[in-house]
Amino acid sequence: MAEDKKNIKAKKTDAKDKKAPNKVVVIGKIFLLVLILAGQAYLAYVIVDSYYPSLYVKMNQEEPPEMGTYMMEQLVVNPANTNGRRYLMVEISLEMQLEHIPLMETSNPRVKQELIEAFSSRTVSELTTAEEREVLRTEVTNIINSSIGETSVQNLYFTKYVLQ
Repeated sequence: MAEDKKNIKAKKTDAKDKKAPNKVVVIGKIFLLVLILAGQAYLAYVIVDSYYPSLYVKMNQEEPPEMGTYMMEQLVVNPANTNGRRYLMVEISLEMQLEHIPLMETSNPRVKQELIEAFSSRTVSELTTAEEREVLRTEVTNIINSSIGETSVQNLYFTKYVLQ
């Protein structure tokens, strides 16, 4: 019985010895975490402090570009797999920067050709669903922006969209 009491006391002291290093490890982890957070805060302060004046001036000096509307000519295409029995008549209105409208006028034949290819490659079922029409709007916007060499088109509207 005396040996059992010694063993129990020995186990208790072993448990206390094991807990002591754990407290040091926890305190060390907390210290490292606080040190890392303080370092990030300092770096953020230095970066913002050095670049803020120039960004403030730039943001307040630039005026947003003037926007205008450009109406494209009406396009008539035959959808894919219709053998000329069906057609799509589309008229597009573009909301774009005024300074890029002359670019649109000079590259109009190329834009028109690429749009005809994009519309005629779609089937009737692809041209009738609203989801596909939104995909088509995004594709047409990308085609026009890449053709004129600027990301000028802000909005694209189908002012006429007739599928017969």
